[in-house]
Amino acid sequence: MPKDWHFRDETSVCLFRTVGVLLRNNKILVQCDEGIYALPGGHVKIGETSEETLIREYREETGAKIICNRLLWVEETFWEWDNKDAHGIVFYYLISLENNADIPDDCFISQKDNCNITLKWVSKEEMKQLQIYPSFIKEKIDNIPDSIERIISYE
Repeated sequence: MPKDWHFRDETSVCLFRTVGVLLRNNKILVQCDEGIYALPGGHVKIGETSEETLIREYREETGAKIICNRLLWVEETFWEWDNKDAHGIVFYYLISLENNADIPDDCFISQKDNCNITLKWVSKEEMKQLQIYPSFIKEKIDNIPDSIERIISYE
């Protein structure tokens, strides 16, 4: 099985992730783990495109088949993780479901091995009150760009 594009040593962590922005009825699908929210996605595997990763991750975590409509944001993010300097590259895609019935309108538990993750729809206004990563999503969600934007963040 291919390895994740996720490397670490004694002082640093480097990763490549891909994330889906799924909107329905003016709400966005988020995942929650112990009160911290994020947009669903995952680590890219070596030899896998970012779109292939997102399709695989959504299938694993939700059981849903998705369509990657277009790339919205490319983020270079820097933060500290377990006393290590972390640097991530993240691609954010606007996505849609092949079948809207694949994801219910209420909360549900991830189908993946880490069953403590809950997925749910939140309004854009509610999302702005949450502790969510990436934090830039609170500002950007109201104005989905027509072309790809590059974002640099320090979390």
